[in-house]
Amino acid sequence: MVRLTLQGVTRKFGDVTAVDDVSLEIAKGELFFLLGPSGCGKTTVLRLIAGFYAPDTGSILFDDRDVTRTPPHRRNTGMVFQNYALWPHMSVWENVAYGLGLRKVPSAEQKDRVSEALGMVRMEAYGERSPNQLSGGQQQRVALARALVIQPGVVLLDEPLSNLDARLRLEMRDEIRRIHDETGMTMVYVTHDQKEALSMADRMAVMDMGAIAQTGDPRSIYTRPASAFVADFIGETNFVAGKLTRAEPPLAVETAVGVIHSTAEPAESLSPGDEVVCSIRPETMRILEPDGTDGGDGTDDGDENVLAGIVRQTMYLGEHEQYSVRLDDGTLVKLVDHRPGLRRAGPGAPIRLKYDAAQVVILGKPG
Repeated sequence: MVRLTLQGVTRKFGDVTAVDDVSLEIAKGELFFLLGPSGCGKTTVLRLIAGFYAPDTGSILFDDRDVTRTPPHRRNTGMVFQNYALWPHMSVWENVAYGLGLRKVPSAEQKDRVSEALGMVRMEAYGERSPNQLSGGQQQRVALARALVIQPGVVLLDEPLSNLDARLRLEMRDEIRRIHDETGMTMVYVTHDQKEALSMADRMAVMDMGAIAQTGDPRSIYTRPASAFVADFIGETNFVAGKLTRAEPPLAVETAVGVIHSTAEPAESLSPGDEVVCSIRPETMRILEPDGTDGGDGTDDGDENVLAGIVRQTMYLGEHEQYSVRLDDGTLVKLVDHRPGLRRAGPGAPIRLKYDAAQVVILGKPG
């Protein structure tokens, strides 16, 4: 395993800047995610690390070794592709052994290492089968074994679960996390799926238009996004626009639906009078009963930190119910109620929502 460093890496394709001055430090043994919408540059960064592309400017280091101009076959990286890229005319065993053959590994050692790799992904009983005799999840396990068997310094995974159904994706998330923890390998994982990143990553970088928008662990990025883009991309959030009237905690924002307060430290430097947006996650709000209680502990919450509106739509999702509420100024917000057996209000009903000021993040207005 290696420590991976990108220093001011830029890559252009004609007039398009796919990766714009990206700098990253990925620790040894880290499961690191590159996350972002389509076209943000995350796969290009992965291919720069692999050596399939060379940067126009900047450098790439494996530990202290500069590999910026080193060809792919001399970087000792293992790649797991989105479409598996298994040889259809070879058996599972032969597919996994392929990279060892190219490296002139002796036959006896090849046998031991292939057996170990197949065991690691729980496919040791399938060595004689061809890829077309396997399910999608099994093919992905074989592709992962092929990447691991060469004992790479870093494993690169390019949206490896995107071709699997929802149930298999959940299963393979657990498997990849287990394999990472057992091997301690450095892994860089590209995805646009926020739930994959939040549930699996040690740390992640959120990308936008070729640049890094924020880097950190999943919890800090979700609860303390650095920008409106990050807040909107990572999970769901509600934005309420307004003008900042108090710039130190507790912050105060004058909006069309009243003053919104936040006790959270702002992610950026703001001054009174700035146009801002308040980011409020749907799960951090709760529905108040007509008597002022939240329907749970019977405590009267009063009128502080409350938004009022009309229920536009409800959506029952089993483990929770989602409410779409139109606030008094027409702004639509969503709330997640984790007690779906107690339907509080239907479409057209007036409703009051209590928000937690500690969970409100004040952000500069985009654009």
